[in-house]
Amino acid sequence: MQDDCTVFWRNNERAYALFQDLLRRSERGDYDDDFLVQLAAYREESPDSERADIFAARYLLAQNDPASAVLCGERAYQRRPVNLAVWKVLADAYEGVGRTLDTITMQGYIKGMYPETEIALTIPEHCRQEALNRFSVASNVYCSAPLISNRSFIEDGRIRSRFDVFLGEAIPMEMPADSDPFWPAIFVDEGFLSTMATVYETARYDFNFMINNRDSTFDFQKARTVIGTTEVDVPEGASVVVPIAGTRFAQGFGIRDHSGEHIGHIGQWAYSYFRFDEPVTLRSEENVPYAVGTPIVLGHSPKRKKLVLNFLIDGLCWPAARNIFAENMPRIAKFFSRGVLFDQHFSVSEHTLPSLATIETGRYSHHTQVFNERDSHQMPFSVRTISEQMNALGYYCTAPLVSGHGLYYGSYRGYDRLIANYGFMTAYEGTERTLRILESLPDVDHFILYHTTDVHPLNIQTPMKFSTETEVNIPLAHRFVPLDPSVPSVRTPRLPIYVEQFLVNLRHVDRNVGEILSYIEDHYDEDEYIVNLYSDHGCGLHDPNTTLKEIDFVGEYGTGAAWMMRGAGIPQGVTVHDMTNSVDVYTTLGHLCGFPVSADVDGVLPRIFGGTGRDVTYSSSQYPSQTFKLAVRTQEHVLRLETREPVDEDGSVDFADARVAIYPRGYELEPGHEIDSSELRAFFYPRARDFVRDIANNGEFWPEMRAARPQWFGEKS
Repeated sequence: MQDDCTVFWRNNERAYALFQDLLRRSERGDYDDDFLVQLAAYREESPDSERADIFAARYLLAQNDPASAVLCGERAYQRRPVNLAVWKVLADAYEGVGRTLDTITMQGYIKGMYPETEIALTIPEHCRQEALNRFSVASNVYCSAPLISNRSFIEDGRIRSRFDVFLGEAIPMEMPADSDPFWPAIFVDEGFLSTMATVYETARYDFNFMINNRDSTFDFQKARTVIGTTEVDVPEGASVVVPIAGTRFAQGFGIRDHSGEHIGHIGQWAYSYFRFDEPVTLRSEENVPYAVGTPIVLGHSPKRKKLVLNFLIDGLCWPAARNIFAENMPRIAKFFSRGVLFDQHFSVSEHTLPSLATIETGRYSHHTQVFNERDSHQMPFSVRTISEQMNALGYYCTAPLVSGHGLYYGSYRGYDRLIANYGFMTAYEGTERTLRILESLPDVDHFILYHTTDVHPLNIQTPMKFSTETEVNIPLAHRFVPLDPSVPSVRTPRLPIYVEQFLVNLRHVDRNVGEILSYIEDHYDEDEYIVNLYSDHGCGLHDPNTTLKEIDFVGEYGTGAAWMMRGAGIPQGVTVHDMTNSVDVYTTLGHLCGFPVSADVDGVLPRIFGGTGRDVTYSSSQYPSQTFKLAVRTQEHVLRLETREPVDEDGSVDFADARVAIYPRGYELEPGHEIDSSELRAFFYPRARDFVRDIANNGEFWPEMRAARPQWFGEKS
């Protein structure tokens, strides 16, 4: 590709020819000296391509050198962790060096994404359960924990699978060495400890019950499973609070301190809390297993804030809310009038799954590699999430209202507790849970994530219950929504009932979030807290001006997001018109809270906080089976790009012949408003090219992947 500004993208024709030659040789099994010569030439042309490492691994396997093949395969995996060719070479290489569990993981990825693919799965007897767990998580196609699509088990000597929910056991995810695993239970705030366990004990395998019971709320805690007795150490002069859950109905339990043993009961798959002011010994009757959560150490450190609270208002479209903000969200508007409001803020992605990972890591979605909802790979530990950073600073990290969406990827791995479901997260529930956590643990330094979906549009795949206030005020002619199971929420059309629902739920969110904001003002000094409110994306249906036939995923309304802050170190009464991206949330919290921000994050510190700021924002749609779409914005202009071909399952796409045009802001994709300016091309083209470079595949693809999804590519496959 040349660095001129007449054509946006030119593929490397020599690299393409070398790839095709290597592909033909590989398919024939011609792994000879000529293969190495061609491979060296290809690597020189494409030094950053994972495809060179895949070819190298195939060659090394043919030469019976699996150890070296592992090195090449793992290097390819780091760059492209969602890729059939990578999984296959690593499965073979791991098997060659005796890393059986890693082989099974790669085979799980293959089976989950391509269920028709034949694999030779062998479960070793000495680690049978761990192997089954590894395969289950890897082959899972539900990104929302604790649901799992393919829980593997052995019956009649055969490996079988079924739908399941992780309950009463640790989720078999790899965790950092200093962290307990997530041990999900049923959320019980007050009431009967074990009764819901009797429901889920049999219903957990029923796909229809679990999928349709979207009010199911789970309580994830960092905890370890214990059989027998265990000691809980308490530093002298300190106190800790420990969550404990059982695995049997009304499980008998004992706690011994200096005064003797205290006997009672704990709940099946439900956490209870205990305060310990001295070391204690725990035991369960009849050696029934139980879970002991990570101790919560009471006490404030002057190095920390007493409260750092992130409000994620899912789908809050700032262009739609901007002019009605003070009217419909008066409590929130008043609170943040004494802080900073970012008026030109845009999400990097158009829907929640990649956006969550983007915000939590400060990295674009093509760097987190979280973009494919059928994939369950974990982000590497070198990618430090906000919650991991805050946990390391000593904060008690909780999410009283959150989705399990993204947990399997590692987006939440720093949180000590998640109260999660996989449906609707209503603000009124989150508010009460948040206040109860603050009131229960007033001596703890809190980092809290509160994620509500109230203003997110309801999808039209099944009949939905709108807010009663909406239903009784909408004219009958607009009351019913035409159902279409093929339409995801991002394609929801602009119908009057959705516009009314948006206004109603702005007020609902304001009432509930406002209650927490009032509590903060009453109980904390300004320098003791940071409150951060943002949305993960906008909502294209709110665009009243578009002439397009379809929703614009990355348009001003689709990615125009909210962001506002108040508290310690934050200027008061400032509206910022500089461009900001959702990755900047990470960098800003690092600056304000004092955690280190790696040089390879994509976030930029805004100028209001002494940073360099950014000259453009990036918003993209990297959804497999659909064309890749990109918007690069400045204050006055926007570059819009769309590829001809759809995104492949590994997230890569061919940018040759992509449709590219530059428009004035406010006229995106509007015919007749394109600007043909050499100066603007010279500004936008290098930035857009640099953004997409990591996912550009130069027209090179693996035939085996295209063969599995021929409907995506038509005659080109």
